[in-house]
Amino acid sequence: MSIIQTGLFAIVERFPRHKAVVRRLFKENDSFRTLCEDYWRCAAALRHWNQSVAEEAVARRQEYAVLLRDLEAEILEILTRKNKRAL
Repeated sequence: MSIIQTGLFAIVERFPRHKAVVRRLFKENDSFRTLCEDYWRCAAALRHWNQSVAEEAVARRQEYAVLLRDLEAEILEILTRKNKRAL
């Protein structure tokens, strides 16, 4: 499975109420697709640092947790905007 597909599945899993909009945007919008890939990569990095016992793990966990929340907020804003336009 490619990173692109994994990014799509990660966003659908995180925002199941917006599944149809996510799929449409992912198919039609390069920027949204890149955002989904970034989300997947960030989530993967956070999982890595959550399991790490390295000295820098605490700082990296905090950095990636903030980044993941920011990405989620950006994605949700896009999805909400698109859902409102569809009504």
